[in-house]
Amino acid sequence: MPGCPYSGGMSRLCDPHIAQWNSLLSRGQHVAAARFAGTAVSVPRPAAGACAFPGCSCDVSADGLCDGHRYRWSRVGRPPLGQLPAELASRTVPGFSVSGKIYPSAWTRAVITFLQEGVSSVRDRPAEYWGGLSPNHSLVPALFTTLAGALADLDEPTEEWERLVWRPERLGFSVEERQRVAPLDFTVITQPWLREKVMRYARLRLARLELRSVARNLVSFKLFSAFLAEARPGRQNDPAVLDRQLLEAFIGWLGRRTVGKKGRYYGLPVSPGSRSSSLSTVSLLLETWRRYDWAPALPADARIHRDEYPRPRGLNANFIDEYLMEQIESEESLALLDPETRTLLLICRDEGLRISEALTLGTDCLTKTPAGRWALVHYKSKDKSYRAIPASRVVTDEIRGQVARVRQRYADACRWLFPKVTANPDGKYPMPYGTVDTRLNARMSHIDLIDASGAPATVSWHQFRHTLGTRMANAGVSGRTIREVLGHTSWQMQEHYSRITDDTLRREYEEKYEVRFNLKGQAVRLQPDSDLSGVEWLAEKIGRRLHAVSAGWCGRHIARPCPKTAADGCYVCGDFQSGPQFLPVHLDTLARTRELQAAAEAAGRTRAAEVNARLATGVEHLIARITASDLDELQPPPRGGGNAADLHPAGSTADAG
Repeated sequence: MPGCPYSGGMSRLCDPHIAQWNSLLSRGQHVAAARFAGTAVSVPRPAAGACAFPGCSCDVSADGLCDGHRYRWSRVGRPPLGQLPAELASRTVPGFSVSGKIYPSAWTRAVITFLQEGVSSVRDRPAEYWGGLSPNHSLVPALFTTLAGALADLDEPTEEWERLVWRPERLGFSVEERQRVAPLDFTVITQPWLREKVMRYARLRLARLELRSVARNLVSFKLFSAFLAEARPGRQNDPAVLDRQLLEAFIGWLGRRTVGKKGRYYGLPVSPGSRSSSLSTVSLLLETWRRYDWAPALPADARIHRDEYPRPRGLNANFIDEYLMEQIESEESLALLDPETRTLLLICRDEGLRISEALTLGTDCLTKTPAGRWALVHYKSKDKSYRAIPASRVVTDEIRGQVARVRQRYADACRWLFPKVTANPDGKYPMPYGTVDTRLNARMSHIDLIDASGAPATVSWHQFRHTLGTRMANAGVSGRTIREVLGHTSWQMQEHYSRITDDTLRREYEEKYEVRFNLKGQAVRLQPDSDLSGVEWLAEKIGRRLHAVSAGWCGRHIARPCPKTAADGCYVCGDFQSGPQFLPVHLDTLARTRELQAAAEAAGRTRAAEVNARLATGVEHLIARITASDLDELQPPPRGGGNAADLHPAGSTADAG
């Protein structure tokens, strides 16, 4: 305040002016402090001398100090005034700043909580204990958890490989590679000698396998460690316990286990596949131990033989039946989804991506082939590579909308198509699986998803992938094509959907040069081999239904069921395609349609006459295009010659779908 002789407190106003300002606020006059300071009048107060704090020239408020120093004096516990300068200096040097990182109120509450415990270090209490304090302040437990983790990090060896918990980001794995993979925690193995061998083995395996495979191996080693503690409690810390008798007991122990996780399979025997995985993991460890001659040497009979694995049951059908898909795919149900979840669902439905692959899509995931077809580029987690697959028109439009939403929030700073919603101010992190899994369950409950018996039903993200494979198999798509589309690395998974096989792979590629026509009379054919010719071939094989319909083919995407609402059948459907071999059928259809049109006109049935006239016009146009004598431009040019522009006449729809 200009002309005010008294020092300011927290609001840079003296106590009398703070009282004056608060009275305005209490009467509903919301005036900013800066504006108030420029308009308020000076408040007289009897002079009581200068402030007792050294170097301060402000007038005394009370207790021999000005307003500002009196406030600071009360904050440090009201020590003798002679000790006040030293006390204030000890509180400000060194200092700290929490601007932009932590809410000051959360930091203050954490400090008060710590002081109330009467300990000298956060290490004096477990991290779980600190996290359970201050339940009314959600950030305080997170602060203590972060602090405890940071202190524990300082206690660990500098080299990540020497730690008991390996953090994938510290080992150089990308976000795509470590998606849905927790840190590798070797403390779950309680025997030190076994833990040391497992860590050496895991380091070797990470050089070849993907991160999630090694993480699954760790689960098997945890089981083996638990078995040792249960079966040989007195000898579990002796490596010599590993003999054939122990391994035989382990095989039987696995066979008696039941599922302990709450869910559909709780209490049931562990599947043969899971038991085989555990046996295989332990067997490979023993073979690696023997190969590299690790000490101590293993007994010669310490082996698990392949014929001792349980007999597999075969793969279970994991697709979503069409009764449920009709409810999920309805326009009403899709409209209830938030834009992000809807885009993700359509990507999983139409493209068959694993959920981890979909969550790590970039904003630049769409690319165009030379023929103008859109392709979806994604990271394939199974073999650590990027691949391109055809993108449906529905998915392309949804991705464009999602990219616009991401750029509206982050501009160009975020690379992820689905960024994390919270605690992600700079768009650094992709959305975690837990978020989208919770959203899917909530949305399925919201639309009252029920099965054929009327019971509530649930679906998982991975089931959309299996559903696409099943739909392709039912539509006649070859097993090899299903394998290519879904990115399977083994024939076993491909046969999960279908046992249909082609005579030769070349036979499928030769279909690229087949000429077809749509209702507009436009040629539909793939261009010869190019950089993304594989995308175009796959689009033809999966984006089109390969079963025959009347006088042609259905060009509707596999994931989109036929609406079955067209009164005139396929001839008025935009996805219908045909070729010269169906010309006799089209001529017969045209003749019969004209007869029906004439009969309807004669009888005065206007509606029927209009329907038949429209159908006849479409058939005539299709016949005219098929029978055109000049089809030279539709023939494939010699290899190595021509360009994309020469392959399609003006208005061609070879880029559709």
